[in-house]
Amino acid sequence: MKKGKMLTVMALALVLAGGQALYAQRGNRPARDGDMPHRGMHGDGAMVDGCGPFYGDPARMKASLGLSDDQVNKIAAINQEYKKKFLDYREKMAPKHIQLRKLLLEDNVDINAARKLIKELSDIQVETTVLRIQHSLDIEKLLTKEQKARLRTEKRGMRTECPYKGGIR
Repeated sequence: MKKGKMLTVMALALVLAGGQALYAQRGNRPARDGDMPHRGMHGDGAMVDGCGPFYGDPARMKASLGLSDDQVNKIAAINQEYKKKFLDYREKMAPKHIQLRKLLLEDNVDINAARKLIKELSDIQVETTVLRIQHSLDIEKLLTKEQKARLRTEKRGMRTECPYKGGIR
């Protein structure tokens, strides 16, 4: 395989693997409107293999952190707001993924066009990561000092249970 085509294939593999972080892990069920792009969690807040943040699951947060009904309602409203924002990013990424796949199927791959699409996808992924962080911060503003301390303990436990999560959360 020519060096340029090999690099393109490797770049595509990286982009597609990284792009999966944007989408909710859904197991074998198809995507639904409103799915949140958190790793390890369905859009409805259900946990996958016990992993993932529980910002999308106010009921679990209530039990774990001792939230009030008012806090649960406010978190649910924040989650709804962010679901819409994440869907906007998914909507931006989908056609770029398709364009890149089609481009790589060509006999003569335009590496510059591929590079441009990969950069655009990467920029969107940066924005979704920032959005996830902002989502977390907006929810944490609603917590008491004690609840934040319990949340930190909970997050540490999730990192050890879910080694693929990394150290972002």
